[in-house]
Amino acid sequence: MLEQTFDNTALRYSQSQCKQTLAQERTTSGLPHYKETYRLAIDRLLSGGRDSYQEFLKGERTGSFLSEDELLFITENAEHLPPQSKTEETDDPTDDSTDNHSSSGTYWPIHSDVQTPDLDLGWPEFMHEQLQTNIDLLFHPPRQNKPTIKEVIRKHLQDARQVIAIVMDSFTDVDIFRETVDASIRGVPVYVLLDDFHLKSFLTMVENQDNMRVRTVKGQDYLCRSGAKFHGAMEQKFLLVDCHTAIYGSYSFTWSFEKINLSMVQVISGHLVKLYDEEFRTLYARSSAPTELCPPDGLFQLPFTFYLIINT
Repeated sequence: MLEQTFDNTALRYSQSQCKQTLAQERTTSGLPHYKETYRLAIDRLLSGGRDSYQEFLKGERTGSFLSEDELLFITENAEHLPPQSKTEETDDPTDDSTDNHSSSGTYWPIHSDVQTPDLDLGWPEFMHEQLQTNIDLLFHPPRQNKPTIKEVIRKHLQDARQVIAIVMDSFTDVDIFRETVDASIRGVPVYVLLDDFHLKSFLTMVENQDNMRVRTVKGQDYLCRSGAKFHGAMEQKFLLVDCHTAIYGSYSFTWSFEKINLSMVQVISGHLVKLYDEEFRTLYARSSAPTELCPPDGLFQLPFTFYLIINT
């Protein structure tokens, strides 16, 4: 009985401390789940390496908040500004941007002044509000008397008549890609958003395809006081067909997900599809044309109904 009373007391104390800590974070930063210590630690990681990062955490009496994968991702993908000369540095002691004890004022990404691109291949208007939402679950490996996920995806692509919109991390399944090409030949606009980290494998698959206009869409930037920055990967995976069906889940368009990986998807129709419609438009609005894939000046580009977007 004494041991149980002690456990309950310790639990109540732990919960009280947790609530107090969260309240302090909200009071000091004005934003929940924000810790200036974490930002300064990442600044130290990028400016001085892991030893400097660990030394800073030790001085702050804070445990490491980044996993090994996150540490590798940040250090391998961060872009650093070239060193400034003394004449380029500001001498104004009141300039907060040179304060070595505070974080950068550029934590929140600045809105771009680049014009938002149009869905120039067309996008159907669909009245989702009048429809009831229906959701069906599919698994891999498939349940008894149920089709495979890939079969359902290919069937929807074959039946598409108005638009196909794909958001995918990795896309190397040649059968699914062939369905999108066939749809574009039928006159169906095809929009594909891919994660930049998997772009090379996708381009290997489609290297013999002509007349593809490629765009990139960038994820959230994380800016450090030093000017170093990095951004994350796109983890969304969904297929939108004719704006009335969405297939969303953990399934990637690769051989591994067709054959060996465990996964599941939701096949959604009705009112809820409106949210996927809006999300695709939001991602599309962030896109831009990568310079390395733009045609030379003066080269006439034939109209084509397959539109490709790559996330950077």
